[in-house]
Order: sequence, then C-alpha cells, then structure tokens
Amino acid sequence: MKWNWKLPQREQWLQWLQKYKLVLALAVAGVLLLALPMEKRPSQEKASVSGQGTEEETTFSVEELEQRLSQAISRMDGAGKATVILTVDQGVERVLATDNKQEEEADKKIQEQETVVYSGKDGDEVVLLTQYYPSFRGALVVCPGGDNPQVRLAVTQAVSALTGLGSDRITICAGE
Repeated sequence: MKWNWKLPQREQWLQWLQKYKLVLALAVAGVLLLALPMEKRPSQEKASVSGQGTEEETTFSVEELEQRLSQAISRMDGAGKATVILTVDQGVERVLATDNKQEEEADKKIQEQETVVYSGKDGDEVVLLTQYYPSFRGALVVCPGGDNPQVRLAVTQAVSALTGLGSDRITICAGE
C-alpha cells in the first residue's frame, strides 16, 4: 500500500500565512504579554511616597480615626451616640532612604549606614521612601442601638469598609 501523502507546497504555506496573519500576530502578542513580569499595581502598594512627604501623609492617629468613626456611626439611623475602640498590630512604619558604605581593611569589613538627608529651602529633611500604615487587629463599637440586628449589620459594614477588618473581628455591643 502506497501513501499519497505529501508535504504542502511552499505556495500553499504562503497562502495560509497570508490568510491567517492577523490571528498569528495576535497570538504572538498574547504570548509575549504573558511572558512579561507583572509589576506591582499602585493599589497593592502600601502608601508609597516618593521624596519628602507632606505633614498630612506622614501623620496617622488611631485616636483620631476612632473619633471620626464614632461620629459617623452616631449619625447612623438607630445607632445613637457611639464609642469606637480599634486595636492595631503595629504603629506607622516609615522606611527612610539610607546610604550604605563598605570598606575593607586587612581582614576586617567595615560597614556604615547613613540616613539620606535632603537640604532644601525649608531646611534639612530626611528622604522618605515608603510609609506603611498600621494593620488593624479588631474593633469594638458600643452604641445604644447595638442590640438591633439592622443597626449591627450597618455598623459592621461601615467599620469593615473603613478599616478593612472582616466581620469576625468587629464586635457591636449595646450600651448607653
């Protein structure tokens, strides 16, 4: 039995490539995009600051956030005057730019690390690379309407939206 199978001729390949060139180009572009490394998206970064930060960017107060939350919850229908207590894992962490120097003398290695200081018209300022805000551990809300399930749900959703805590870490209690 003879096989009548032949490889396609050069002209047939060229016709096929001409016909499907757009599809091939899109497929190659897709493969190249998948091969590129993913960069960090700005929403995934934690308060990245280039250069010097303003006073608003560098200050964070848990007490001030508690007061603002208390005021907002107190305005909610049925909640009443609220008190909010937040616990955090750690405080604000600032990462400053540093200059590392390394010297070798005989058998010793000497390493020095200095904080980079920017001298501007406002005086000397340290260079802030990144600032990490605290992550919350839990929240307690005490309000007169805390025994009403609708109020509890609304307060839990509000605290969760503002702090990023899950509902299992938020406690709502009825109080005065």
